Amino acid sequence: MNASPRLPASRPRVTVAIIGGGFSGAAVAFHLAGNPDLADDAITVFEPRAEIGRGLAYDTEDRAHRINVPAGRMSPLSGRPDDFLDWIATNDAMYDDPEAVRPDGLVFPRRFVFCAYVHDNLKPFLRDGRVKHLRSRVTSVEKRGDGWNPQG
Repeated sequence: MNASPRLPASRPRVTVAIIGGGFSGAAVAFHLAGNPDLADDAITVFEPRAEIGRGLAYDTEDRAHRINVPAGRMSPLSGRPDDFLDWIATNDAMYDDPEAVRPDGLVFPRRFVFCAYVHDNLKPFLRDGRVKHLRSRVTSVEKRGDGWNPQG
């Protein structure tokens, strides 16, 4: 993760609500939870699916559905572009999928493999409570006082 500007030492605790736990929502939660300046803040992901990281694009078990970008370009970590490829190797995630590797060496694993990678990155933050997952669908938000309340 890239270094971010330091936040003021005395600031109010912030509650961050992320509506939608597909890849984008999962990546935002991951980066916020990994930022030490935000350690006291609450991060909640509203996602009706059982796992954060699936979303519409990766919530498939169909073995014919593959990512459409080479795996070497699918890392949410800007300084570690091969992180997804490294995760695939460490977890032997393509042991039954020789078709994932093209003759030019580019790798296009199944979509559910990428979903597992995204969820694996979030697991430590879900376990320690830095990220909370509420299995709820949010369709709008309503202003109340100084904050916002999700409506489903």
